[in-house]
Amino acid sequence: MFCVSGLWHGANWTFVAWGALNALFFIPLLVTGKHKQHLGTVAEGRLLPSLKEGCSMLMTFSLTVLAWVFFRASSIEHAFEYLAGIFSPSLFTYPGYSGMEDSLTTLVLCALFMLLEWQGRTQLYAIERLGLTWKRPWRWAFYYVLILAIFLFGGEQQQFIYFQF
Repeated sequence: MFCVSGLWHGANWTFVAWGALNALFFIPLLVTGKHKQHLGTVAEGRLLPSLKEGCSMLMTFSLTVLAWVFFRASSIEHAFEYLAGIFSPSLFTYPGYSGMEDSLTTLVLCALFMLLEWQGRTQLYAIERLGLTWKRPWRWAFYYVLILAIFLFGGEQQQFIYFQF
């Protein structure tokens, strides 16, 4: 089923690999009958997750990102080249960064967003935890400003992934 869902996204071996990886990650849970355990809120009633919960979250995130590399790659070879680049010693020397300052800024922003999501894990939307209850006109004004900022500062346009599906 996972491989078929990969084919649904496109006729490329990368999509099949994406589906196969997701199946490979999920099969052990099915075999052991643990696929329906731990469906509650992580660290409910606690400030931080346990070591086991933290490791589980890190593992889930890492495996998901690994599979998405294949989903976005143009070929299987490209996916492996990308993975080799991720695990190379030059992690913070990506040409798009002008230096360590940009890397640190990115890491700090990621940490802030993760903290916001963690604090709001019990709400439908993480931002609810901040208590922001803007009236509709202000909220929609913010949305429009945000959309305008995306158009102005969004960078180059990319082809929609399902353009010729």
